[in-house]
Amino acid sequence: MNINLGNAPAAVGVAFDVITDYMQELKRLNQLPAQTELDKDFQGQTYHVIVHIDLYEFRMAVDTSGLPYSILKITGTIDATPLADPGATPIELPLDADIKLTVILIPGAGVPVVGFRYDGVDGTPSFPVAAADIDTFIRQPQILDLINGIQIAIAEDLIDGVSASLFPDPGTRPVPADWSVALTLTPASSDTVDAFVISTAPPGIDASLNITESHMAANMGISIAFNRTFLDPLIGASAAAKVGTKTDGVITVSLEMIMADTGISLDGHVVRPVKILPDVDVYFNGIAIPGLIRGTTSMTMDTSGINVDVDDSDEVFYFILKWFLTLGAMALLFTGVGSLTFLGIAMWASVVQFAWKGAAQLDDAPHILRDSLGDALAGPLSKLADSLGNDYPAGSLEVDATPDSCIVVNGHIILYAQVIISQIMSRMRSAEYSHHLRRFVIFELNNRRRFRAQELARLMQKGKIIVPGFHQVDGDYIRSDHDDSEANNMLEMFKSNETKEVVVRNR
Repeated sequence: MNINLGNAPAAVGVAFDVITDYMQELKRLNQLPAQTELDKDFQGQTYHVIVHIDLYEFRMAVDTSGLPYSILKITGTIDATPLADPGATPIELPLDADIKLTVILIPGAGVPVVGFRYDGVDGTPSFPVAAADIDTFIRQPQILDLINGIQIAIAEDLIDGVSASLFPDPGTRPVPADWSVALTLTPASSDTVDAFVISTAPPGIDASLNITESHMAANMGISIAFNRTFLDPLIGASAAAKVGTKTDGVITVSLEMIMADTGISLDGHVVRPVKILPDVDVYFNGIAIPGLIRGTTSMTMDTSGINVDVDDSDEVFYFILKWFLTLGAMALLFTGVGSLTFLGIAMWASVVQFAWKGAAQLDDAPHILRDSLGDALAGPLSKLADSLGNDYPAGSLEVDATPDSCIVVNGHIILYAQVIISQIMSRMRSAEYSHHLRRFVIFELNNRRRFRAQELARLMQKGKIIVPGFHQVDGDYIRSDHDDSEANNMLEMFKSNETKEVVVRNR
C-alpha cells in the first residue's frame, strides 16, 4: 500500500464495491431493471430476445494510454427464441456488456458533490446484443434519470473538519465553497481495492493527487486519510502546549512529536514530584502507533514501541526503598510485640503501598499521550448514508456502517469504516473473548470481516448481516442458535481466543 496526498491535508475515499452494492440494491427494489426484451435479426431469422440481468458491477478499467476510468459491467443471461416459433426451446447465451459510468464532481453554489455520468457503451457487448441495444436500454428515463440523480455530498464535512484545525479562529476561516476539491480514481494494488478519492485543500492550493494506487483496504467501504504535512504541525503544537503543564501529578519538561512512516515519533522528559522523597525523572522516545477501537470513533495508542529510561539514581533509590520498607514491615509484623506489630501494619498500609505505587507510575510513564481523530469518520459516514439511502415503493434502501480500524502509512493516518448496503450472509469463523470484561468482544466471519460484538449484534438485529447458527439478543450480544441455557456454549468453542484488541464496554 502506498499513499501520498501531495498538498491536500485530507481525503475521503469510497470503495467501488459500495457503488456495486448500491446498484444491486436498486435492482432488488425494482429501480434498476432486472430484465429487458427486444427483437433481433441474425443469421437470416428474427429472434425474440429476453435479457436477464444478474449483476450491475461498478469496476475500474484502463484505457490504451494506461489511465483508469470507471465502468458499469452488466452481466447475466440471454434467452433467444425464434419469433416464428415461440414454443421452441430458447437459445441460452451469456450477457456481458460494459457502459462508461464516469465518476464526476458536480459543481454548485456550495461545495461540489460526487455524481455519475453515462458516457456511452464501452467496447462490444456479447452476441447477439449490440452496443446500440445497450445504449437504448440505458437511455430509458427510469435508468438515465436515476444515474443523473445520484449525488454524494461527502466533501463538505471533510472541509469543515480540516478547516477547524487549520484555522482555529472562525473569523479567519475560508468559506467551504472556496476550498479546492479534486476527484481521483485509485486502482487496486496487491493489498487494496478499487476506490475513488475526494481530496481537499485550502483556497489557492491545488488539491489534486498524483497517486497511482488505492489505499482502500479489502472489505472497507470508506476511508479518511490525513496528510503528514497536515498532522505534523497539529501534533507538534499539541506537544509544545503540554510542556510545563502538570497532568495526573506528572510535569512535562519537554515533549516533541512528529509523524514517522509507521506511527507518531515521541521524544520527551517528564518529572514525577514525590513528597519527602526525590523527584522521579523519566525520559522516553520511540514510535507510538494510533489505533481505532473497532466499532467506535474512539482511539487508542500502542506505546509498546516507546523506550523508557528512568534516571539511574532514581531507579536504584526506589528499588532499594520499596524492598527495604517491604521487608522491614514484614519483619515488624512477626515480632509479636504489640507496638511494633501495629507499626508494621501502619507501614504496610501507608509507606509501602506509597512506594509500590510510585514504582508502578514509573512503568506507566509512556502512557501520557492520548489523542483522537476518530470523530472525523462520523461526518462523511453520515453523508454517505444520507446520500445513498432512500425509500421506494418496493422498500427502503438503507446504508449502514461501522468504524473498523486505523493504520499509518508513509506518515499518513488512515481511518477505515465498513459500509454495508446489501445483506451479508457469512458463517462464523472465530470469536475473541475478554477475560477482563467477561464476554465475547470481537467476532470474525468467514468473509474475513471483523466486528465489535455489539456492532455485529446491532447489524444482525437490523437484518443487514445473517450468521447461520447464531442469533443476536437485544442488539447487544451474540448467542448460538442451539444453546437454550443461560451459559452460552460459544465458551466451549472460542473462550481460549483471548482478544488482543483494545475493547471497551457499551456506554
